[in-house]
Amino acid sequence: MPNYLYNADNYIEADPLLTPVHIVPEWYYLPFYAILRSIPSKLGGTAAMFASVFIIAFLPWLDTSKVKSAAYRPLYRVFFWLFVACAVLLGYMGSQPPEGGYVIAARFLTVYYFLYFLVILPLLGRFEKPRPLPPSICDAVLGNPGQAAAADANSNRSARTGTMIAWPQGKKR
Repeated sequence: MPNYLYNADNYIEADPLLTPVHIVPEWYYLPFYAILRSIPSKLGGTAAMFASVFIIAFLPWLDTSKVKSAAYRPLYRVFFWLFVACAVLLGYMGSQPPEGGYVIAARFLTVYYFLYFLVILPLLGRFEKPRPLPPSICDAVLGNPGQAAAADANSNRSARTGTMIAWPQGKKR
């Protein structure tokens, strides 16, 4: 079972006199490998590859929206799924030989990868108008305030006696 995700070429015996035509890294490195190959300069490709990894660490500061949930941000959802498609396609481009249309497509996808983090996320947080947030988590989950009050009353019942627990109003639980 664990060998299903490995490349079949890993099981071919190595020949020190023959260099393989196409080297493919593991599947989880493929998007970054495609970014590396999409830039013609060796130093620029290496810098872009490491920047594509490190930019994820700055994601909390790049998303400037006060509402973090995608459930209330319809535009963010669209751009997020475009980013997921971009990452999957970059992974596919990384598995293909670096020639012709694959390199050109990888360049466009690389540009979108960086635009998503450096332009789209900061601007989306400033200009997108999110849907209104519910006043309570219970309202969002149960649907209306009447059900939320009934659920809150049922949660305060004691398991042994079946009586209500009276919590002081001024103190936190």
